[in-house]
Order: sequence, then structure tokens, then C-alpha cells
Amino acid sequence: MTSDIVVIAPDSKPGTGGVTDYTLRLLEQLPCRDDISLIGPSDFDQLPRSAGKVLVEYSAYGFDRLGYPRDLIRALIDWKRNTGGRLVVMFHEIWAFWPVTNKNYFVQLMHRRAIKKLLNHVDLAFTSTVSQAEHLRALNATPPVEALAVGSNIRLISGINSVREPGVAVLFGLQRARIRTLERMQSVLSQLAASGKITKLVTVGTGSGEEDEEFGLLSGLPCSQGFEQRGEQSEEAISILLATTSFGIFGQSELSYTKSGTFMAYAAHGLSILSELAGPTKAEPFCWLVSPSELIDGISQRKLQRRAEQLRDWQERTSSWKIIGAKIANALELTSAASIQTEVLRR
Repeated sequence: MTSDIVVIAPDSKPGTGGVTDYTLRLLEQLPCRDDISLIGPSDFDQLPRSAGKVLVEYSAYGFDRLGYPRDLIRALIDWKRNTGGRLVVMFHEIWAFWPVTNKNYFVQLMHRRAIKKLLNHVDLAFTSTVSQAEHLRALNATPPVEALAVGSNIRLISGINSVREPGVAVLFGLQRARIRTLERMQSVLSQLAASGKITKLVTVGTGSGEEDEEFGLLSGLPCSQGFEQRGEQSEEAISILLATTSFGIFGQSELSYTKSGTFMAYAAHGLSILSELAGPTKAEPFCWLVSPSELIDGISQRKLQRRAEQLRDWQERTSSWKIIGAKIANALELTSAASIQTEVLRR
């Protein structure tokens, strides 16, 4: 039987990807959970037949190998026209930006035009970064577009004896992202290892068959206690690791930190995040990060702990699952959404 409330996501199996895991965490926070159906991007026949509610966890490449899910976009527009139901879209990805000489340029140009048409039928749109929100607003779209940072897909396991190992750093995330971070930060990480500020580096997360490349980059770091490649681990094992190491290494850009489950997992677990984005005069959360140069020059344990606490507080205020759930429930106009948001804001 078709549900009146439908969520569309790339998959429904835990651990299959960031957007899927995000969706499953979100569903745990929504009221009327038992009345919500989770469907895939091609299950058009399961959209509500009357004026229901649809939430799309939009992932261009998660929905289509070319990054242009045109059939889904057309189906959503037709559904909205025919039923007048409520349509909310969370854009985890928008169109990709390619140079005009690349063959994908024209595919993504059509993708951009299709998103513009879709936005004219959306009641409310969210996206995970400020820059993506600006791109969507530039389409002169009808609905409001709100930037909403992602939550941490790694829940903090209660009761962990979180005694942190001095000098131990963790690099968490997909393997390709880990390799990019190691390449980008190889010089500063070598300096930190040589100075004894980082004594051991542990990588953890899903692999992509590039273990040898990752091994080579880790081998080039003079860590006194070496390194570990733990690969894919359970959520509990990752939570324990994040709660018992001293530093989390983050090498992504300033534009993408709000869509990084890695960043949010570090923050939620109270890690000192080591990043070249750090700056004491910057706005939060960057003022709570730790730059490699600070660590080499010497920063007190008290300051490190204070920043980690402030960072965890920031994450709780801006991208905890309770906050995200309340905003999405309110956007969908679900039963009890107003009371949930009131309760969250009280805390």
C-alpha cells in the first residue's frame, strides 16, 4: 500500500553510503516514523497517489551514474502538478561543475536546467553547504533555500572510557578522501611526526582498493609509533577510536566542511581537529580548530581541550540529529513537528 509520506534516497541499507546513512539517521528523529515509506529513486509508482508529502534526499550521482537523474526529476514535477502534495528536497549534491571542454559539461548544463524547473515545484529546499545554497538561489527559484549542515553518521557510544592517547591522530572517511588528505597535508604531517607532536596515525573507513597507495603515503611519515590501516569498521569500533585518540585530521576545503560526515563525527566526539583551515580570528567552527603550526609551536593541553569542547557544543547547536530532524519535520509539516522543534530549542 502506498504511504502518504515518502522519503526518496539512493539506498536503504546501512553502511552503503553517506546519503543513505544520513537518511536512516534522519528517519529515527521524525514523528510518525511508522507511517513513512523509504523508496529508491526509480520507484515512481510508490509516490503518494493523492496530496501526500515527499522528501527527496537528492544525490545526483547516487541516483544516476552520469549525475543527471532526469527521470526522477520529471516524475517529481508530474507528481507535484497532479496532486498538489508537499515536496521538500535536501540537495546533498547539485550539478557538477566541468570546463566547457569536458564532455560532461553539457550533461551537467542540462542537469542544472532540470533542477531549475524542479525548484519551481518545490515547497522548501535544503542543501548542505552555503555555496550550494547560493548556486540554487541564483536560479531565481521560487522556494526558500536553507543551508543545513549534515549530522554525524557515527553515534557517540555511551559509557566509553574516553581516555585519549597522547599524540595519536585518526584520519577517518572514504579511502579516496583519505588519500587526498594525505597528499595535501603530507608536508605538515611529516613535520608534526618529526617533532613528536603526532606519534601515531590511524586510518579508518571504507576502502576502494587503494590500500597500497594509502600505505605508501603513511610510510612516508616519520611517526615514532608507526601507523595503522584499520579499513572498514563497525560504527561502535569507530566511535571508540574517535573517543580515545587526540586528533582528527581534516583536509577538505572550507566550502565543504558542512557536508562532511567526517568533520561532524570528529566534532561530536570531542576531538581536536587538526586542519589548515584553523584561525583564531575566524568565525566558528574554524576558530575552534587547531592549525599544524600551532601544534608545532606548542599549544597547551588546556587550550586544546577548551577548543574541542567549544567545537562539540557548536556541532550540537547546529547539526545534531535532533536539530536536523526538527527542521525537516517542520518543513514537511508532520504531526507534532512544532512540539518537537519547541522541545529542541528549549535545550
